[in-house]
Amino acid sequence: MERYKGIPFRTEANLAFNSPAVAIEIGLLEVLRFHVEEKDVDVNRRFWNGFNSDDEDMRNAFLIELALVRGDIRIVEFLLSVDGFDFTTMPEEEDDEDLEHDIIFRCFEECRLVNEQCYEAFIRHRTVNVDALDSDGRTPLCVALDLLASFTGRDDASFSPASFGTSRLAARILVLLEVGANPHALDPMNEMNGDISMIDYARSELRRHCERRHWRAIVQKMEEMSISSAGE
Repeated sequence: MERYKGIPFRTEANLAFNSPAVAIEIGLLEVLRFHVEEKDVDVNRRFWNGFNSDDEDMRNAFLIELALVRGDIRIVEFLLSVDGFDFTTMPEEEDDEDLEHDIIFRCFEECRLVNEQCYEAFIRHRTVNVDALDSDGRTPLCVALDLLASFTGRDDASFSPASFGTSRLAARILVLLEVGANPHALDPMNEMNGDISMIDYARSELRRHCERRHWRAIVQKMEEMSISSAGE
């Protein structure tokens, strides 16, 4: 979640009792629990989170979005366990058109900020639609595969696995497939191949990078899903 880069988390504990988002920043699970269970805070709306910034997006965030950035699995699991949590009912603003897709994609784009435990807990939640479309008609799988392709084979320091993590990115794509992402979704924005399906796109990348085990694993998973769905 790029907009949080370089912004320090608040450490003033008193602020946490005024805002559940600040409680998340500081990592105070019991204070967050107090907000939700005693003060009946709506976990599906935006909250002021204490950022001293002119950027409205930095000062207002959905609790689950901030929790994923914070990287505390206890807090993520608590929010997901709340009876009222429902990703499909989060209030939409004009700039929230692609909210669901955007948060899922940022879990890929910011591998260093959103850890594996938090990502898996979120992506497996029953209200998260892993085939949500953005304004260009692309699913998170479309964008994630495109992102992986752009990093495969790059060996300069800024794109090294240590700094970004192509293996981690590939592992998250496999989880996305495990929870039901459609391998036959089309990518209307692929300028090179037109409306190519994701499984065909992955196959083409495997031919280009035959030594890359992560592409082989992704293609194998997609083909298993295709055979399984054909047999149903």
